[in-house]
Amino acid sequence: MNRIGSFIGLFLSVSLVGCGSSDGLVTISGNVTFEGVPVENGRIQFRSLTGDMRAYSTEIEDGKYELALEPGQSRVEIYASRLIPGKTVEVNPGEFDPVGEMYIPEKYNSRSELTVSLEAVGGTHDFDL
Repeated sequence: MNRIGSFIGLFLSVSLVGCGSSDGLVTISGNVTFEGVPVENGRIQFRSLTGDMRAYSTEIEDGKYELALEPGQSRVEIYASRLIPGKTVEVNPGEFDPVGEMYIPEKYNSRSELTVSLEAVGGTHDFDL
C-alpha cells in the first residue's frame, strides 16, 4: 500500500462513527462542494454539542453524503485529500509514491465552526465551502 493509501486508511480508522441503538436516529443527507466543485471523495463528521457529544461520520462520494444520527445541534467537520499532480516522494531507492494534500481548509474541519441543527424528522443540508 502506498503512503497515500496508508494515510487515508489511518484517517478512516480514527474517524468516529456513532454506535448503539438506531432508535431515535434521523437521516440527514446533502451535497458538499468546495469552491463550487463537488468534493469527489472525503469524509463528513457530525459531533453532537450536547449530551455525550457522540460523533457520526460517513463518506462523501461524488459530492453527496447520507447519514443517520441523533437530532439536535452538531458541529460539522469536512475532510478531503487529493494527489498533487507531478509530485512524488521516494520511498525506496528508485520507488516513488504520489504525494497528497488535505485541501479543505482547517476552518471546515479541525477548527470548524460549521454547525447544523437537526430536527427529529431529519432533512437535507448542503455545505458550500
